[in-house]
Amino acid sequence: MTELMHTDNIENGVQHGHANSRAGSKRKSLMIVEDDVVVGPPSNSVQLPLSVLKKLYHTYSIKQRRGGLKWFLIASLLFNIWLLIIPQGQCLEALFVTMVVFCINLLICILLHLNYLLSKPDSSTGLQRLINIFIPYAPHVLWTVCIIHLVLYILLQESVSPRDALGWAILMNFLIYVTLPVTLLYTGCLFGIGTVIFYLGALLIASRRDPMLIEQILANAVLILTAAVIGLLYYFMGEAKQKRTFVEAKKSLEVKMVIEEQSAEQERLLLSVLPKHVAVKMRQDLGSTSSEPFKKIYMSRHENVSILYADIVGFTAISSTYSAQDLVKMLNELFARFDRLAEKYQQLRIKILGDCYYCISGAPDERPDHAVLCVHMGLSMVKAIKYVQQKTNSPVDMRVGIHTGAVLAGILGQRQWQFDVYSKDVELANKMESSGKAGRVHISDKTLAFLTGEFEVEPAYGEKREEALRIAGLKTYFITKVLKPFASPCAKKTIESQDIDNDQETLDEELLKSSNGKNLKNDEIETEVEILDKQTVFKQRLEEELVARDGHENLSQNTTLFLKFKNKNLEIAYAAYREPYSSVPLIAALLVQCVDIVYSFIVLPRSPLHFVNISAPIIPIFMLVFISIAESFPEDAPEFFVSISKRFNDITFVRELAAIIIAVTLGLSNVIDMYFFLAFVKTEHIVTEGEFNVTTVGFSVTESVNEPLEDSTLESDFIVYPSYMSNFAVLILISIAVIAQLTHVTKIVLMLIIAALHCYWNMFIMNDLYAFEDHLAKTSAMMSSFCASGTLVVVTVALSFFARHMDREDRVIFKWKTEVAEQKDMATDMRQRNEALVYNVLPVHVAEHFMKNTKRSHDDLYSQSYAEVGVLFASMPNFSDFYSEETVNNQGLECLRFLNEVISDFDALLELPQFQDIIKIKTIGSTYMAASGININRISHPDDPITKRWAHLSVLVEFALELKNALQGINEQSFNHFVLKMGINHGPITAGVIGARKPHYDIWGNTVNVASRMESTGKAGAIQVTEETCNILQEFGYTFQQRGLVSVKGKGQLMTYYLIGKSDKSGYGGHTKLSPNDKRSQYSGSPPTPRISKINETDINQIQNIIIHKENYSKSEESEEDIKASLLTPQTNGGSSLDYKTSIDNETNALLH
Repeated sequence: MTELMHTDNIENGVQHGHANSRAGSKRKSLMIVEDDVVVGPPSNSVQLPLSVLKKLYHTYSIKQRRGGLKWFLIASLLFNIWLLIIPQGQCLEALFVTMVVFCINLLICILLHLNYLLSKPDSSTGLQRLINIFIPYAPHVLWTVCIIHLVLYILLQESVSPRDALGWAILMNFLIYVTLPVTLLYTGCLFGIGTVIFYLGALLIASRRDPMLIEQILANAVLILTAAVIGLLYYFMGEAKQKRTFVEAKKSLEVKMVIEEQSAEQERLLLSVLPKHVAVKMRQDLGSTSSEPFKKIYMSRHENVSILYADIVGFTAISSTYSAQDLVKMLNELFARFDRLAEKYQQLRIKILGDCYYCISGAPDERPDHAVLCVHMGLSMVKAIKYVQQKTNSPVDMRVGIHTGAVLAGILGQRQWQFDVYSKDVELANKMESSGKAGRVHISDKTLAFLTGEFEVEPAYGEKREEALRIAGLKTYFITKVLKPFASPCAKKTIESQDIDNDQETLDEELLKSSNGKNLKNDEIETEVEILDKQTVFKQRLEEELVARDGHENLSQNTTLFLKFKNKNLEIAYAAYREPYSSVPLIAALLVQCVDIVYSFIVLPRSPLHFVNISAPIIPIFMLVFISIAESFPEDAPEFFVSISKRFNDITFVRELAAIIIAVTLGLSNVIDMYFFLAFVKTEHIVTEGEFNVTTVGFSVTESVNEPLEDSTLESDFIVYPSYMSNFAVLILISIAVIAQLTHVTKIVLMLIIAALHCYWNMFIMNDLYAFEDHLAKTSAMMSSFCASGTLVVVTVALSFFARHMDREDRVIFKWKTEVAEQKDMATDMRQRNEALVYNVLPVHVAEHFMKNTKRSHDDLYSQSYAEVGVLFASMPNFSDFYSEETVNNQGLECLRFLNEVISDFDALLELPQFQDIIKIKTIGSTYMAASGININRISHPDDPITKRWAHLSVLVEFALELKNALQGINEQSFNHFVLKMGINHGPITAGVIGARKPHYDIWGNTVNVASRMESTGKAGAIQVTEETCNILQEFGYTFQQRGLVSVKGKGQLMTYYLIGKSDKSGYGGHTKLSPNDKRSQYSGSPPTPRISKINETDINQIQNIIIHKENYSKSEESEEDIKASLLTPQTNGGSSLDYKTSIDNETNALLH
């Protein structure tokens, strides 16, 4: 398996503080290749074919290494300039060749710069295409030019020694592997081997019969090959680093795409329930703390909004012939069609209440045609009811009411958020629907004023049928004809009116068609296409992440001149961070010190003191190198040393100090060796001081050594070549340049110091020996000491650029990793925030169902039946009197802020451990609905005792009592006298989601209807239950007072009871009664927050002036209103969707007392 898919020690994230060792824990990504497809462990990630990954990595690797090409070019230019400025005895032909090569290198440099400039998006592409053809061949051209120049330089010399251009040959063979953007196999090895062969071959051809020629050629080979080994070592280190980066980016992108996909599904689900502006604001505030005394309310006022209410007339008749689950399915299919119509007509669906559907237009985005769109929506809904007529074979119809006015739109509470609208105009829109007629769209004169003559109307006289409309001074109308048919915004041409009518009707019919059956083969094709699309998108994004990214340019904006991150925390993290195997390049220092022994033995005079001097540093260097790299090889090194190595490298200062000690030891060792070499030569009288007569302008050699060299009988022990020590210093500089533990500034300083010491020693201490070497070589143009020193200066400058490039590359990778980690963290944070919001809109198991089934049809139904569930309705019947839309109340917003505090405190109770089995279903105005026993993991058996089967019902009663205590605490703090009217029932229910396009979770069934009736027919301050519920709760020690028979619509006469309390001796569940203040502190976790007083600046006597609105319903409409009252929670005027349909005389009496 290729290394690309088998990578060790992948670093994820950024290490802060002390760097933790990662080399010891190898993590392998093992995959099996079958038919060129990567097969891995089951995962949601995209798996690309291996061939595609290889190609992507090759492109990425070449592009990343292309940045080093210019540093090879700069080194070549420096060598050209050096030869041009200091001829060193070159003939005119050699100078001409050097000038030509210099011009070619300069041209390549210009082309590379043009490629950088023209690669920007706003550049022209004509010249860029020509440059793009050249760029892949630029490394080949550059190496060819350099090697030709090197060979010609040697061959055209009048007098050539085996040491000519040795320093440049060493540097060149190192740079081939670390800077040229070519593959190592074939091309890289060919360049490296070719350099050695051509250089040594040229020396063998052109060199005189120099003493120790073979030894010098062998020494040259050792030095050049050592540079190649260091280059290969760094190449493999860089390659491993790039592979890790590639695999990290790939894995991070996989994770990020999975997170993004999940987040997108969460976002889609969230935005299908909440408007975008509300969802965005809530996501931003999630997890934040506020010092305000009131909880955050997400509510905004909108003027000129059209509100549409639609109700199914005759639904009661068909509901008795279908099961609850079938009814849910039918409503889901119908309301899914309504949702599609809402998208077409730019409506914002607010809520589904049983068989009632209502939406608005003109909010949150204002639009002048809001009323027109609402009317078109209503007319289309009347057509859409034909679906139910055909399916049920019954005369059901739609009754639609529309009113235009102002609304307060937003959400209340802290859990199970549902977007809703509140205002007096919302109540009037509800009255417009209830006072309308089946099959007709009923509008108010406020709405008519915004229709601009696009519809023909007739008087409807709804104000005569509904008292609230008459009090509001509204005139009502029915829509009779469409004068200006609806034109879709995407329509491309104008059509005649009649044709538009026909097309419009056809369009609506097509829109309402159900897609019940799907071909399995088409599903398989869609799945395959989706996989291919994901692979294509993943490949494109991976290319953008890895290939099309210019990290070097981005780095310049974030670093100083010395490549220090401007962000101090990032710089500290980078200093503490280290790549896996980053200590391995220290082996180069140990290798160079060992090579010192080898080449010295070959070409330098052999002295015991000399070998002791060059051997002694090997021991400390070996110890420091071993302790530094032991953690990189945990399977090979003893565990004791691996542990020490980890602790050693964890301390940034220690590992940097160790690297500096190695570099200084290596450099000083050669300088000291030069001193001992000079002392040995003079002490052993190989060349005595009296034999030299060095002057400032040249030198002359005594007669003892002035004979022609070819006839000389000098023994090899009397031949000295001090320039080899200077050329060996090039290897020392290279080994320092590749140290990864040091910054480029530190490495440059070390190289400059070592180079300066060698230059000083060459020109002032060993000049006698260099003069003797020049005499042996018969060159007098320039002393070898100056040439060797100049070469060291050029090499130091070239390696300084390279060290900066290395540091820059490491910082680019580091910053890239931080950005990838930050992006992944941002995606994760977004997912978590969306997840928190979604789980606050839908129950967890329902939200997971929708987010996992991304391929579901929009008409798919989610439903679940539960046999033993408790249902609670709790309303504040006197909140309608509290609510007003006066200026002092900020048009009702402050009243809703108070209601938000109440509902939020109710929601806070659900956080208590004892109420974990209670689920909030929804709030409708000031009515709070909750249920117990809705737990998919709950297992109950019919033969279980009642106290076990219905334990959750007892908890629901305790929750109801806590609601009363919570409201009592609020009353005490706000000087109000709000009361709760509650009803509880138990039995089977159907829970499900209506409108998969815009999911709305609710529960249905006879149990819910009766619980709603228990609340609506009860009295303020009491909890009313049926006889069956009373019998169960008595088993838990609760006491009741019989109320008597109560007439419940749809159920006849039911015997009901009021909950009195709980007997002390029962003590079920160890319940301890708390005072109201204690209970508020228990669930709030903080001292009670001061509540606002009555906003409309009236005193408590206002409660005595409650206006009791009696609703007059015709007998012909009683069945429809009955099912609505059964399926829906009755509400008050405080922003409710439906008014309570019962008298509140008992409530008034309770409040007065």
